[in-house]
Amino acid sequence: MKKNLLLLLAFSFTCAHFSIYVNYPKTVFAVESAFSPIFLETSGTKEITSPTNLSVFYIKDESRTVIQENTIYALKLDNGFIFQNKPEILTSGKYREKVYFEIDEQNPSIAYLTIQEKTNDSDGVIEFRNLDVAPTKVSELDKDVFLSLSGSDTYDTIKVGTYKEAASTRKEIKIETLEGGKKPSATGISAPNRKLQICIDDEEYGTVTAGDNGIWNYVFPYKYSSFEAGTHTFTIGYYQGTEKPSFAVSQTFEIAEEAPKTTATVTFTIGDTSYNYDGRKGYMESPPFIDDNGRVLLPLRAVAATLGISSQNIVWDSTSQMIHITYQTKEGQSQTVVYKIGSNTATINGISSEMDTAPIIKDGITFLPLRPLLHSLGITDDNIQWDEDLLTVSYEAERI
Repeated sequence: MKKNLLLLLAFSFTCAHFSIYVNYPKTVFAVESAFSPIFLETSGTKEITSPTNLSVFYIKDESRTVIQENTIYALKLDNGFIFQNKPEILTSGKYREKVYFEIDEQNPSIAYLTIQEKTNDSDGVIEFRNLDVAPTKVSELDKDVFLSLSGSDTYDTIKVGTYKEAASTRKEIKIETLEGGKKPSATGISAPNRKLQICIDDEEYGTVTAGDNGIWNYVFPYKYSSFEAGTHTFTIGYYQGTEKPSFAVSQTFEIAEEAPKTTATVTFTIGDTSYNYDGRKGYMESPPFIDDNGRVLLPLRAVAATLGISSQNIVWDSTSQMIHITYQTKEGQSQTVVYKIGSNTATINGISSEMDTAPIIKDGITFLPLRPLLHSLGITDDNIQWDEDLLTVSYEAERI
């Protein structure tokens, strides 16, 4: 059959003229009034739960109209159903041995009937036997399935059944995992290849389709805002269009109130005379740098300021080239730290420790090695981050 150009040629039994209909690929006709006596008839409707045989239905033509050679009609299923096979076709009257049936490869919900030879002006019947139709993943439960001649929603349409749950698919849905949080995700098991509807707090948040093994996975859509603190209910059930899901199961999850942050993030950048303290900028006379030993050195007084240690607590002895730092820990203990310019030894509360690089004075500013300095002022390694690509060092300090 040639699908690029479909022609309907017909004579009305009341008129001498004929009409020509031109159709482009994948477009379906509606038949005009000259064909109004043509209608569909079925031997009965049924509950459809799986691939289903339509048994017998007919196209009856009592118009006594001549049908021209290569006239094409279209049969169309709705509600997500498709044709699965070529039926046994019995023809009588003017259609005897003139009908060819073909399913559209691109859209198997449409089949084409071609009248291959010109007919006479008698009545005629096309009888279909053993035509199988099947639901797809988009079929909706409790919806009627209609078969239409020439694709029209209002012309020669019959109800062939209602799509229901098959007993074999009424499988309990299970939620195996539920990661609550502000953007929840979940996994579980249901009937295979079934479309599932997700609701959170009785509001729909999308659908998922279970795989051949019945396993489904859900991830909260990025386009929605995250949830607030409190108790929320995750619900999943079999999709039924606009209705609430069937066989739904629910599980609650909690989002705890966030405790107020008691620390501030401090960031220094190599070569930059500004630093960041909890989103605010501070400025230095000379920037951090990397010394000949490959170690990061930070300006003492700028770091001390981010930890609430004032300049009065930092004493410089120009004769001995020594720096004395005193401060109180958050537990109220007094700490004394001593550094000497050019020396790899630091003293904390009288106890000496070795460093792999020495403090120096550069541009009139005292610089100390990154980790020894921060350790001596109460910042532990788990609160220190070095980004080699951005050349930044960050640490968490108690808010001042």
